[in-house]
Amino acid sequence: MIIRQLQEAEKTERRVTSDNWESTRLILKGDEMGFSMHVTRIYAGTTTRMCYENHLEAVLCVQGEGEIEDLATGEIHKITPGMLYALNEHDAH
Repeated sequence: MIIRQLQEAEKTERRVTSDNWESTRLILKGDEMGFSMHVTRIYAGTTTRMCYENHLEAVLCVQGEGEIEDLATGEIHKITPGMLYALNEHDAH
């Protein structure tokens, strides 16, 4: 059984930061769960281009608002609390 507390994990190497976001990785490959779980905060007013070639991702917005652009189609989706999006085809966004 794995028990982790977000505030404690934020004080360790599990917290990763960049100019546009910060992410605390609660479950990682080494935990041997077959998936990872992160709590990520995107900073207001920033733009970040991403594409994951080696994994899929599902995101649940719990606070704030933003937009995600499907770079293959140019379609832009408004993201609000309670909304989920899944990058089920290694989508560039």
